[in-house]
Amino acid sequence: MTDVDTWNNVRYRDPYTFQKAEDFFSDFDAPAQSWVKQPTSISYTKQDNYDKNKLLDVCYRGRIFRFDTGGLLLIQFLRPRVWRIRFNEKHIDSSFFTDYNTRTIVRKQGKSLIQELDHAEDLDWDLELEGDGDSSNHLLLMSVVKKKAPNHPQGYVKQIGVKLWIQKEPFRITATRSVGASPAFFAMPDDSAHSAAWTPPTEEVEAVIWQTKERGFQYGNGAVVLSVERTPTARYMGFGEQGGTKFIKDQTFMNYFNFDNMRYYNIYNRGPKCEAEPLYHSDPYFIEVNANPSLQSQVATFIDNYSQVCMDVGRLDWLSIRLATRFNAFAGLFFAGDNVQDIITLFTSIIGRPRLKPRYVLGYHQGCYGYDTRSKVENIVDKYRHYQYPMDGMHIDVDMQDNYRTFTINLNTFPDPPSMFKKLRNQGVKCSTNITPVIANVPCDWYNTLNEGLKKGYFVMDERDMDPSVADSDHIRYVQYGKGNKYTTNPSNVDTRATFNFGRDNYNFRESFNNKLVPFHGGVDYGGGKGSPGHYPNLNNKAVRHWWGEQYQNLFDNGLEFVWQDMTSPCMGQNYGDMKSWPFRLMLEADGWSGDPSMKGANGEMMKKKAIEIWSLYSYNLHKATYHGLNRMETRKGKRNFIIGRGSFTGAHRFAGLWTGDNSSTWDFFNISVAQVLSLGLSGVTVAGADVGGFEPPESGEQFCDPELFIRWNLAYSLLPWYRNHYVQKGKKMFQEPWAYEEFTQSQAWRDMNMPAGDWALYRAVHPIVRYYIRLRYSLMQLMYDTMFENLLHGLPIARAMIVTDPLDGSLFAANENYTRSQYLVGNDLLHAPCMYERNKRDRRKLYLPAPSAWYQFNLRAFDNDNSLGVPLQGRVAGGKHVHYTASIKACWHQDEDRLIPEALPYVTPMYVREGCIIPQIPVLDFVPDRNDPEQAKIQTPITLNIYPGRVLGARELKDSPYCYDMYLDDGVSRDSAPEDAYLAGSDEIGHTNPDRRDRLRGAFGDHDARSKFTHVRVIQTVKRVGKGSGSATKFERQLTIKSTWDKYPYVERDIGKTFRVVFWHEPGARIDYNNLATVKDAAVVDKTYFDDQAKATVLRVPLQGKGEQKSLTITVPYEQEE
Repeated sequence: MTDVDTWNNVRYRDPYTFQKAEDFFSDFDAPAQSWVKQPTSISYTKQDNYDKNKLLDVCYRGRIFRFDTGGLLLIQFLRPRVWRIRFNEKHIDSSFFTDYNTRTIVRKQGKSLIQELDHAEDLDWDLELEGDGDSSNHLLLMSVVKKKAPNHPQGYVKQIGVKLWIQKEPFRITATRSVGASPAFFAMPDDSAHSAAWTPPTEEVEAVIWQTKERGFQYGNGAVVLSVERTPTARYMGFGEQGGTKFIKDQTFMNYFNFDNMRYYNIYNRGPKCEAEPLYHSDPYFIEVNANPSLQSQVATFIDNYSQVCMDVGRLDWLSIRLATRFNAFAGLFFAGDNVQDIITLFTSIIGRPRLKPRYVLGYHQGCYGYDTRSKVENIVDKYRHYQYPMDGMHIDVDMQDNYRTFTINLNTFPDPPSMFKKLRNQGVKCSTNITPVIANVPCDWYNTLNEGLKKGYFVMDERDMDPSVADSDHIRYVQYGKGNKYTTNPSNVDTRATFNFGRDNYNFRESFNNKLVPFHGGVDYGGGKGSPGHYPNLNNKAVRHWWGEQYQNLFDNGLEFVWQDMTSPCMGQNYGDMKSWPFRLMLEADGWSGDPSMKGANGEMMKKKAIEIWSLYSYNLHKATYHGLNRMETRKGKRNFIIGRGSFTGAHRFAGLWTGDNSSTWDFFNISVAQVLSLGLSGVTVAGADVGGFEPPESGEQFCDPELFIRWNLAYSLLPWYRNHYVQKGKKMFQEPWAYEEFTQSQAWRDMNMPAGDWALYRAVHPIVRYYIRLRYSLMQLMYDTMFENLLHGLPIARAMIVTDPLDGSLFAANENYTRSQYLVGNDLLHAPCMYERNKRDRRKLYLPAPSAWYQFNLRAFDNDNSLGVPLQGRVAGGKHVHYTASIKACWHQDEDRLIPEALPYVTPMYVREGCIIPQIPVLDFVPDRNDPEQAKIQTPITLNIYPGRVLGARELKDSPYCYDMYLDDGVSRDSAPEDAYLAGSDEIGHTNPDRRDRLRGAFGDHDARSKFTHVRVIQTVKRVGKGSGSATKFERQLTIKSTWDKYPYVERDIGKTFRVVFWHEPGARIDYNNLATVKDAAVVDKTYFDDQAKATVLRVPLQGKGEQKSLTITVPYEQEE
């Protein structure tokens, strides 16, 4: 064995390293592992829970139990239907537990979290413990809600939330609660529920909703494994941004360990199809659905741990789910809900919801690593305007920096940046730039960030926890993975280090290694000599976070509008650390527990942990430091700030949106990208998405994204929350702007490359198709913004999986499960089913319309200079059916006549709307206006309310799910327009919240500057049967009520005008009385009501507000229809 092999093997044996989940579980399960403890029994004693007859704070709504192995288990209810299990093998006494949460949780301490949420939700509940005597086989821990009952002698009645049955021996935990039966798909023959498509449940039963295995708890050497039972029908979804070909995942391992994993193939070499591959972001959270198909019960699991989290989702044992943490304490949170929407709301009440983001975030964005001069950036924006594309964001990469110095601008290549940013802003384009957490350490007199950081000691120092098997720095090795291969790098070997534009990085590793007096020396290599060695700010320190936020001032003074946070792990060249990030044994401050005094030393200094033990904490603090820094700027006072970040940990969505890392232009990457967004949405991530078109080129093939793939990717993302075309030039790709495909066909390069003549129409079609769907997105901007606003209220995402919106359709867990990976809804009612596969020879896709709702093919349009309302509705399609849809790209371009066929554009991707829904539409603008800009404030965006036919709902349906739409009008940029915290925390209306409650909650869950300066418009449609019509027809009435439930935005008329245009779309076969088209109560019709014969729709204009209750008005539209 060579010396190299010897030290490689020493490194591989080090327990402080990444381990594949399957290897970890295999090691844990190996026979005769003396270090693994598996408790047999558990008990309760008062002395573990009290100090001098006073209940410990950590036992508020919980209790501590003792295993026969000596370990202590803390089980605590955070909400009546949310419980947390905590364990640390070092805690041999209850005094070792503290009440401090990780930074992931929205409040610092468990007790204050519970009390704040109780106050916000006006909830009174408590904990009860039974069975602590010797005669009982179980300890019973119950959350008990005190439901107000004025006629009851006590003023309330007790209602059990969840019961935790803790079996003493053999140890097991079983959770039960009262749940309703799942609604029957067909309605009972009851006149009171006439025409109902389903029958609501009537009774509840107590049922098992979650259960551990017997003796399903193991621990040793800092690791913990919890094994949970599963039923054969259970399905699992969520899991954050993990790859894989399915939205619902099963029989797989999961590795959560932030990793700069370009192309998603470095651990397993299977690419984006691999679910187990650790990616840039860690979100160890999933929802179990369909475990009890006959019951309204779903359970979510979240593992709150910053180190490596491993999961075995039915891989080794199909009837078992195993949850493991490699280091630190185990903290598992479990959420019990009636449906997925209920789960998301519960989860985000604990983890938090994002701050309200600027409206322009929902626009179209362009970025490129290669826009390396001011003229290039301006030329790209000019081209978008020339070709009349809407566009809101320009992302300038590290190209703008002076020699890759973070926070700087190269004035040679980007002269006079204020004038550049001003020019772009006048064109409606807001700019971000790439900010990485590496500070170039090449000496420079004027680089204040470096010099000040050194002077104040603000960088991470090179302090290591030494592997006792390694004699000295010469034998240090860093572990790496590439294309499925595990190997090491030698930081002492100068010859293998990156060569930058100033030469090779020849620092002396021996002198800096484990020297607490010098900053850790790392660096980032962007390839081709681009990048720099550098130091890293100690962002796990509060003072440094504050300082980091101040560094943005110059960029924003020059005109920057938002931040692109990159290399967040932080990512490094492979000679600087393990897995292209920190050395695993580098010591970092461990402030991940929000001021926990047990994490401080004798002199008050922050305790340090090995980097691998708190692996994802640094990136979390990076996003937090940036967000708060922007908010503190005087020049940003009152403005909403936005960060698009590459990766972090659960809870970072409170500060930033997420893009899913460095993908490439392949169908495999596109194929997983919609499911990634839908999965992230389940954990409250509002704004998320992949680089549209792919960042990197394929490893072999064209120097640009295949045109068919590019079209399909753009169309799929045309209604997803984050829509950014982002790619790399630098000799890798020629172009990726949609209009560039058109220019390419007219260029000499087309001829020089001998492009196939048969592809001419495909390339020519890119520009008009993509442009049309970007325009369609902008016409639906109010819809997208309303769903983003709603996210603050209940946590539901903008783009929603069908399982979220259509929980009654059990086929989504069975025969139609495959459709859940690509089909999604914007809000609750607009369904998009993009084509996800290459179809050069086949232009049809099969899609599924979820039951029990009926659907109409989407009929609104976004053509240029088109004043039409849309096209007439086609026939209603019953839910629960498959549709074979022709979605042809080639139909848009006439190959022989070489011309566009515009009427084919709306049919390139399938879209449907739910019966009875309300869809707002606005005129297409080049950009989202900044209402704080005096000129842009003059731009009006009048709103058309499109009202689709519905059916007569039963009484219970009207109560539970009426045809309702909530619209939120504000300036789109100010923080004070965001809803106040009491409203966010659960109050039905802000006006119902008393001042004391509002003041107490301000800032707890939302924005300190929120003042509720918005107008909430609620639109409700009902359909009534009113009598017999002519012949065999029946008379119906559609009633539409428009009311302002909250009206605090003073500029509604300035922004949208004085009226709503209301369009009632009619189903084919509806008979309209032209002499009695509509009547309006509590308001006057502004213009004459008319019937648009071309669109088959009744059209009228009404004031924004009426004279009825809550400034309401009601429109009645009669019609006749054969039933």
